[in-house]
Amino acid sequence: MKEQNMGNLINIEQALNLPSPLFVDLRSPLEYEEAHIPGALNMPLLNNEERALIGAVYRERSPEEAVDKGFSLVAPRLPAMHEKIKELSQTNDVVLYCWRGGMRSESLSQVLSILGTKHFRLEGGYKSFRRYVVDYFDREFAKEAVVLEGLTGSGKTELLKRLKEEGVPAIDLEGLASNRGSVFGHFGLPKQPTQKHFEGLLFLECFRYKQSPRIVVECESRRIGAILLPARLYQAMQQGTKVLVYDRMEKRVERLAATYLPSLSAGSEEQLRQAVLKLRRRLGHKKTAQLLVLLEQRRYEEFVEMLLVDYYDPLYRYPAVPSEDYEICLCGSDPGHASEIIKRTYFNC
Repeated sequence: MKEQNMGNLINIEQALNLPSPLFVDLRSPLEYEEAHIPGALNMPLLNNEERALIGAVYRERSPEEAVDKGFSLVAPRLPAMHEKIKELSQTNDVVLYCWRGGMRSESLSQVLSILGTKHFRLEGGYKSFRRYVVDYFDREFAKEAVVLEGLTGSGKTELLKRLKEEGVPAIDLEGLASNRGSVFGHFGLPKQPTQKHFEGLLFLECFRYKQSPRIVVECESRRIGAILLPARLYQAMQQGTKVLVYDRMEKRVERLAATYLPSLSAGSEEQLRQAVLKLRRRLGHKKTAQLLVLLEQRRYEEFVEMLLVDYYDPLYRYPAVPSEDYEICLCGSDPGHASEIIKRTYFNC
């Protein structure tokens, strides 16, 4: 890591372009949980209750008393925080930030500078990162989208992961949103991020591929669970190059069963039952009852196939076999071969 003046104040673009940036979020755990710079380490100067207390003192008494109270709470933690940041700075470009680049990051930066610990401080704090992300997605999306289309279970997600592992600019939007974009999309996945945090995650993926004129994504509706895709990105996806991914019904059933069923437990089976009931309006009472019987009897592969035939396939209406409507048609059973074709056709490799 290059030598630097202690506690350099840098903007978000400079921070993102550091050789090995490691963001350290000094805000409270609740602030961090709502949204943070992806990959940031939370090292709160104040916990949630202490932050609320300091805020009350600031409003009801005086700023000076709030500062004094805050220092008394923070001071005992400074030695351990210094040691941790000193350790991190040996292999990373440590960048401190708080909400607006104010008192929390500035006060710790002063202590670290006195002690000779190399670090940077983010000008404008998390707020500057958020503004940068909003501005990025407000502009016309600069990359061409190569969009994988196909029936549910055809292997689009596996192909995306294969491309990403092989260094191709590919973004798993469902993975970032922690939802597979259907009435069953949340099963086996962690809680969805907030909209703000999703946009931060998505921005860093795009930033990682800033040198590429194209990205590969899976076809999605604008809404993925509770998350909305940025309008400019969604427009680029609508106008992008379409690639069909197809596979045999038995492979699709096998793939979906392997994706969803390992996460089932007694509680999630009831959630799955409730999700099936939400399909009654589309499928009718008879088919919904049949699905519930298959689920109750744990005939999972029959359950999955019926969902595909009666719900997913009529909903999405993609071809089940190669189609002349697409420039490229790829079989999901061989993601390695499919990946090579995409690389050769769109990325000259």
